[in-house]
Amino acid sequence: MFKELFNFRGVNWWTLFGGIGLNFVITLFISLAGAYFATEGAMSEAYQQYGALLMTLAIFIGCGLAGFVIAKIADDVPVKHSFLSSLGAFVPLVVMAALTFSPYTLMLGAVAVAGGLNGGMLAVRRRHYHYRPPDADG
Repeated sequence: MFKELFNFRGVNWWTLFGGIGLNFVITLFISLAGAYFATEGAMSEAYQQYGALLMTLAIFIGCGLAGFVIAKIADDVPVKHSFLSSLGAFVPLVVMAALTFSPYTLMLGAVAVAGGLNGGMLAVRRRHYHYRPPDADG
């Protein structure tokens, strides 16, 4: 399964680039909100205590929602589109982790990819198997 996620066969490029941009914008807004709450006088104490948890949840839910939307838009390979579009959040977070030497920011990049993959998996239609019990006669 993971081997198929990394090739570009069957990818709609417009959907992929739109998903990359959507994940980038979501990550940018969440990061700016975190920076604002960290510097705001009344919120800074609460943000120091709960900020890491809230940022992790916001990145996961935001990228998961973006992955869900992109997977619903994608035609053939919805999970591949949502996984590859989550790189729009992963790459800026990894660059930021490399510049600031922050393992937390690197973990946020992994959480963003996990959220996008989770959203893509939730968007896929479930297969319905009809179980037929064996006959009593044999």
